[in-house]
Amino acid sequence: MLPVVLEGEPKPPRPKRRLLRLLRLFVVLVLLGGAGVMGAWMRLDPVGLREKAVAAVWHQTGRVLKVGAVQVHLLPYPSVSVRDLALSDMPGGARPEMLTATELDARLALLPLLRHEIRLEDVRLTHPDLLMERMADGRANWQMQPPAESDSPPGGVSFPSTPWRVRIGSVRVRDADLRWDDRRAHASGAVTLDSLDLSGLTGARPAIEMQGHRQGDSSAIVSVSGQVGQLFAAERSAWPVRLQASLRIEGRDAGSATLDGTLSDPMRLRGYDVAVHLAIGRLADLNRLFVHAGLPDVHDIDLTARVVDLGSDTAPMPGLRQVRLRTGAIGSVPVVRGLVLDRLAVDAPTPADHVAIETAGHYAGQPFALHGTLGTPAETLAAARSVLGSAVPLDLVVDVAGGSLRLGGTVGGGQSALDGHLTAGRLSLPGNLVLDHLTADAHLAVRGGSDIRLTDLRLDSAQMTLDGDLSFLRQGGTNGVPLLNGRLHASRLDVDTVRAAAPAAEPSGDGGAPSAVREGAADDAPLPFERLRQMDGDLDLTADRMRLYDEDYHAAEAHFVLRGGHLTIDPLHADGVGRSLDAVLSVDASGAVPRLSADVRTLVLPADWLAQAFDLTPMLRGSLQLVGSVQTQGNDRAALRDNLGGHLGLSMVRGQIDGNTLGRLLGPDASAATRGTSVALRCLGVHMTLGDGRAALDTIGLQTFRLAMTGHGTIGLAQQDLDLHLMPQLLIGGSGASMPIVVAGTIRAPQPRPEAAGPGHRFMLTIGPSAAMGDPCPDALKAAREEQPGPAPDAAPKAKVPKVMNILRGLGLFR
Repeated sequence: MLPVVLEGEPKPPRPKRRLLRLLRLFVVLVLLGGAGVMGAWMRLDPVGLREKAVAAVWHQTGRVLKVGAVQVHLLPYPSVSVRDLALSDMPGGARPEMLTATELDARLALLPLLRHEIRLEDVRLTHPDLLMERMADGRANWQMQPPAESDSPPGGVSFPSTPWRVRIGSVRVRDADLRWDDRRAHASGAVTLDSLDLSGLTGARPAIEMQGHRQGDSSAIVSVSGQVGQLFAAERSAWPVRLQASLRIEGRDAGSATLDGTLSDPMRLRGYDVAVHLAIGRLADLNRLFVHAGLPDVHDIDLTARVVDLGSDTAPMPGLRQVRLRTGAIGSVPVVRGLVLDRLAVDAPTPADHVAIETAGHYAGQPFALHGTLGTPAETLAAARSVLGSAVPLDLVVDVAGGSLRLGGTVGGGQSALDGHLTAGRLSLPGNLVLDHLTADAHLAVRGGSDIRLTDLRLDSAQMTLDGDLSFLRQGGTNGVPLLNGRLHASRLDVDTVRAAAPAAEPSGDGGAPSAVREGAADDAPLPFERLRQMDGDLDLTADRMRLYDEDYHAAEAHFVLRGGHLTIDPLHADGVGRSLDAVLSVDASGAVPRLSADVRTLVLPADWLAQAFDLTPMLRGSLQLVGSVQTQGNDRAALRDNLGGHLGLSMVRGQIDGNTLGRLLGPDASAATRGTSVALRCLGVHMTLGDGRAALDTIGLQTFRLAMTGHGTIGLAQQDLDLHLMPQLLIGGSGASMPIVVAGTIRAPQPRPEAAGPGHRFMLTIGPSAAMGDPCPDALKAAREEQPGPAPDAAPKAKVPKVMNILRGLGLFR
């Protein structure tokens, strides 16, 4: 059947003509492609390519690219090799070139050359050296800007008629040196990049893979991987950032970190809003990377935080939107010596939450626990950055060994106000002082860091009930020295129980002499009188009822005034039963030579305090009553001792005396009456006149229940040499025996011997009833107290008139 062809309809194409047309189109495309390739290849003149690359870099960055020899290869694939590559640093940079490399190899895309674009893939840099630096004003050498139209290119850079661009798709780096110097953050360092791979650089999410180590320490290896924003965008745009990092030291995992968020101004490292997670086994391991950081020894750190940039356009300011921190043991806290933490927890789930803190540890060997809250994350960071220049609220509780301290209020901002509440079952204080069953409340106000006031003080314990106020002005005293003023009032005060029980003294033993002179500073070493010129003060202390050394007093008061280096205590007074305390003390260090004086009607001190003041081994225990007037001057112990003058009386009743020390003073014949380290003392009275470096003892009187003694003599204050004339009386039952002795030598090594005090310079021994020899206590106490009242000694033991043979047997002459 023949085909029917309607008139007016197109004829269908023949199959051979269709194939022919396709062949013609293919040939045209091949010719065009070949022409393009040939055109691109004609542009691969090494000299021209170098000029175009240098001009493109200048046009895009405003920096000068220096290029050495350039080689272009077509087979096995189009590529380019460059030797001696260098990119200039910013004006005012630390060195002429920011980046140098000995060689660059890269694949070269041909067709983009037709569009005046040099596109490089798989860029491989050999031994690059990169410097990253940021100036104190915030300028950084990675911030690159195209030059202004009016800027002329430097020598060696020419502009082609049509601008060229350089685009890099991927980079591989091995064995690179990276240095950074951030003068704004005060951080610098140098690392070796063992490997660095950058891919997708022309896309929206370039990827990074890096591994490196600090120069000089190849066993601490850091690895970083992740994605950032577009590096070579025509216009600035925010970066999405997702990075992971890990640290290996000596082959073990030491820590890891992740960073996930955005960076709105990448070139200035500003506008960050990132979630951070850190896991570090031991913070001190990071000292391998940051050798000058001095990071503390913190274990098992787990930190999750959201960090944002809250700064202005000119200054960055990191802020926290949330934080969760957990740590293990913290070996030492740099800002507080002696503080060791077992753990630390910090939480702030949202920006509006107050930062919660909880920790436990030891301070100076004492265990404690702390918990409470600070301000919001923003308030807490602002206070920390400004060193409390801005205010932050706090509410903290510290629990220590059966006690607790709670502080609440605000600190910083030029005006701090805190309310404190303290409770303790037993509180140990410096100076061997203790307070039992303590509760205390006070309000602390600090203005401008120089005006500190403690008000509404209320303290109650087993030893005292106290109230008062204190104030401290940093520059309120003479010549701008600090000034301390205050008033403390005790409705009751038990000094005896405030002082913790002292450990028992080591017995001196019968075989060896005591160490009379305490180890300490040299006699000619200057004493710290200058401290009196470093502060002024006015402190008023009063007590309604006071117990001191087993005696009760009332209406006690002491007024301390320190002005210009002159300290006075006037009055120093308390009314007691049988005696009152009354003295005026002065230390005037306002001149070149300090002057000391004491006018004492009655003053009661522990005997061991007095022994320490004169560098003597304590031989008395109990309270000593002092009466007299003394003056001296000098800058050291030797001068004070040599210039000592005046008169002084010392007395004691119902105390204790070291019998072994007394026995060495009196000789072996008195050993039967002095044996033992603690002998009950019925009375002691000594009165002396001081001058010319000696103490002239006009009265010496003492009685135990086995010995009585009277005498007189002198003691050298410097060498402690003795010239004592004593009449000891041994009391044995109702009998007694006495013989005059003279004691030479020193306090450390006394040399007693009988004294020829009888008629014809003969030795004299008196034996008889003890009652006939008299009671030495009344006269000795009267002379030592200079007519001032004082407690009476216990009644003298009643003596029975013994038979002659009993006297001789008591003296050991017969059995």
